[in-house]
Amino acid sequence: MNTSPMKRVFVAAAVAILVFSLGCRRKAPQSAAAPKDVVVAVAPFSNPRADFELLAGYLPENVPAVSEGIPGKLDESLSQVMAATVTSRVLGPSTVETCLKTEPRPEEGGRLGTLRYWQEIGRCAGAQYLVVPQVIAWRERGGSAMGTTVTAAVIINFYLVDVATGGVVKFYHFDEEQRSLSDNLLEAGKFFARKGRWLTASELAQEGMRAAMAEFRL
Repeated sequence: MNTSPMKRVFVAAAVAILVFSLGCRRKAPQSAAAPKDVVVAVAPFSNPRADFELLAGYLPENVPAVSEGIPGKLDESLSQVMAATVTSRVLGPSTVETCLKTEPRPEEGGRLGTLRYWQEIGRCAGAQYLVVPQVIAWRERGGSAMGTTVTAAVIINFYLVDVATGGVVKFYHFDEEQRSLSDNLLEAGKFFARKGRWLTASELAQEGMRAAMAEFRL
């Protein structure tokens, strides 16, 4: 049976639309997680006060120094998060702390010198990758989980350094200030995920840690 030209055009167009729609539904390939035999070292949290101490990005203006005890608490939280989410072999901050005490700072200054320094720390620890976490800003919640006078806010940078090359292969910047649902309807998902509670700065930081480890796929 002969098919009219108009019908042939219609069928061809329908097939093209179907193929295009199926292609759009196909998920983009994701990079594979790191092999389980990879060794990842984790540096202790630090609070950089100058841009050259960062491995990427810049410090915001007029941000006060973080209280002395905060980095140590963050070390404990990050160790717990990585124990629950990371499949690679992890060397904790205490292992890297030994290298920090024995490895001299490089003579080369600036940000490149900072990169070289962390590369040597990773080598000292015997790791293929080094996670360098830095807390940039910290504001604790005022009030309780049900009502607050001051909302928690944190800024944390996470860097994943390839020890062999000394390059930063992944960088995750977490800048979060909790707001009410009425202030930001676009973040309704976060509001309900937090069950309508006002989080502490530590709880916000843990959200950032989990997001960073998911990004790093260790």
